Amino acid sequence: MTRIPLRIQPMTGWSAAVNAAGLLGVGWVLWRVAPETAPWVVWLFGAGLVAWAVRMALAVRIGATGGDPAAQSGPGAAPDGRTAGRSRVPAGVAPALLVVMGLAGSLTAVPTQGLGTALLVVTVILLTSDAAVGPGTWITAAVLGALGVAAGALLTAAGYAGTVTASALGLLTILAALALAVVVGLGRRAQRVLLAERERANAEAVRAQATAHRVAIARDLHDVLAHSLGGLVVQLDAAEALLEAGDAERAAARVAAARRLAVSGLDEAREAVRTLRGPEQDDTEAPVPAVAPTELARRLDALLDPEDAAGARLTETGASRPVPAALADALVRAVQEGLSNARKHAPGRAVRIALVWHPDRVECTIDNAVTGGRQDDGALAATGGGFGLPGVRERFGEVGGTVRAGVVTLDDGGDVFRLRVEAPA
Repeated sequence: MTRIPLRIQPMTGWSAAVNAAGLLGVGWVLWRVAPETAPWVVWLFGAGLVAWAVRMALAVRIGATGGDPAAQSGPGAAPDGRTAGRSRVPAGVAPALLVVMGLAGSLTAVPTQGLGTALLVVTVILLTSDAAVGPGTWITAAVLGALGVAAGALLTAAGYAGTVTASALGLLTILAALALAVVVGLGRRAQRVLLAERERANAEAVRAQATAHRVAIARDLHDVLAHSLGGLVVQLDAAEALLEAGDAERAAARVAAARRLAVSGLDEAREAVRTLRGPEQDDTEAPVPAVAPTELARRLDALLDPEDAAGARLTETGASRPVPAALADALVRAVQEGLSNARKHAPGRAVRIALVWHPDRVECTIDNAVTGGRQDDGALAATGGGFGLPGVRERFGEVGGTVRAGVVTLDDGGDVFRLRVEAPA
């Protein structure tokens, strides 16, 4: 089903000036040839010029009040807004103006010795360049335009158009101009479609970037809260056990450690929220400097609990070197996730962390003992949301690394749950 255009494209000042110049030029020539032309030709052509001028004025008005064709009446009209009120066009006005222009241009093209071709060409270009107009509509308009030109030629040959004479060459020239108008309109149509697609692609890219930014912040908050709250539970459980045993001094130390962990977690959470509320990083900003090996070691050591006899132990082998900030964050978050996982599913069991520096990459392995080939269900097991390991995979995917997680049987026959990450470094 073909669609009739119910909108008028907004027009810039430059386009309006060009159209106004063309309108005045055509009107002046009409005034000069009017004595040789039948009155009906003059009046019909004049009606076409008026329709052209009205459409141009509406287009300029729409462009000056926001340039949104959807603010016009008809399907897709904006339901409210000041722009819609200022640029509203009554339903049926836009197609009626095109009908008048096309009819006047086609019937008067030959009687005015080609002058009416200007109206016909403008009408066809407006139809074919509008992406909202179906092919059936503009093809029908072009065919009717050609038939109108032929009808005008017959009226001229019969002497009903004044003293003007018709010629086969002039008729072919007018039909060639009509075909050229179709080609030009389709070219403008393709350009507008391409521009709209580019704008949509840019909008999608902006939305994707914003989504990725939010996901990164959510990932940071998850890691921070999982590690901090899990560590708090462990410290408070230990403090409770020490109080029941009457060791108030060690219990107080556990409470103090829990307080430090809570403060550290709050600081990291505030930083993540501050990043979420602040502007996104600009590509023109200076790159973040590489993280020194001592700084990476300090951040990893800060995750460990020195007072936990059966807790996590970190060993490092190979020649350490500075790494990009993204890779350092990924390593820290991987160790953080491994510790949180051990607290949830294997509380009280030893955790071994091995950081190995290879010539071309860095590898980190976090092992915690399991029983019967599977992890236990600690008191924190039900608190997991299932976002930890996917978050680690996302981080290492961004730096070109890989992640493996699962139960592994050691040479001595014991089973451990191993989280192994590596990335180029």
